[in-house]
Amino acid sequence: MLYASPWRDAALHSWIAERDGCAAGFAGVLPRRMLLGERPLRVAVGFLFMVDPALRASLLAPQLARAMLDGPQDLFIADGANDAARRLLLSAGGRSPLLYGLHWTRPLRPARYALSLAENQPGLGVAARALRPAAALFDAAAARLPPNRFQRQVPGIEDQPLSAAAMVALLREFPGDSALRPVYDARSLAWLLEQVALKTRHGALRSRSVIDERGRLLGGFLYYVRAGEIGEVLQIVARPGAFGIVLQRLFADAWRQGASALRGRLEPRQLQSLHSEVLAAFERGAADLSRLDGEWWLRFAGG
Repeated sequence: MLYASPWRDAALHSWIAERDGCAAGFAGVLPRRMLLGERPLRVAVGFLFMVDPALRASLLAPQLARAMLDGPQDLFIADGANDAARRLLLSAGGRSPLLYGLHWTRPLRPARYALSLAENQPGLGVAARALRPAAALFDAAAARLPPNRFQRQVPGIEDQPLSAAAMVALLREFPGDSALRPVYDARSLAWLLEQVALKTRHGALRSRSVIDERGRLLGGFLYYVRAGEIGEVLQIVARPGAFGIVLQRLFADAWRQGASALRGRLEPRQLQSLHSEVLAAFERGAADLSRLDGEWWLRFAGG
């Protein structure tokens, strides 16, 4: 990711901090290309920001953050920072757009989903795990009750595997009215999807396109899925007027794959129209950036 990326830019490099000849900190940078209207932007995506625990009270972390932000990029993005890193970036002059901090969750198997929440609570884990068989029976019985929107087939609508080339065509055909959007070609997107598929922390990567009865491409979706767990949505793309159909196919596909629920980041561009300045695009939600375009998928913890 650091040296073989199709967007590699020698001027947008990662950083390592040294103290007394030893590594003391690291800040990863993945270069990207985006458009603000028709204006090309150099973008740096930050990831894997870390400092030796013994030096966290020193000035090393602020110096490392400032080095990243003072690079030659037009825009710096970090969408996977924890609270400590977020405060650090804000103190170094960063901004935290509210709309891109909102997430949604759609339960698919309500009993299993409720148990997954209980399993993470102190003192409830053992009891919650013991109730898994009962939860499975409840969800199976509920699925047989009408109406089951996840089993329902929309006449003339089907989904198929989504290739990198088809996704590029999809993004180019339906750019929407976003002020800020990433730039892809088949090679760069194929590399990105290959890297994303290697991140198995949240399950297997699943990508599907949605086709109507005339063979028209209505949209597509990408998400991680593992049976019995919460699936993580990376991106949903749809032609105007077809977002609801694509979303329904996503829910149905995740239900068939055994997911207990789906979770994703809010797409603010569905909520309001926005101005064409970089900061305004983020503050008001006009940046067409999914989890594919930021730090979220770059984390190494858990595979």
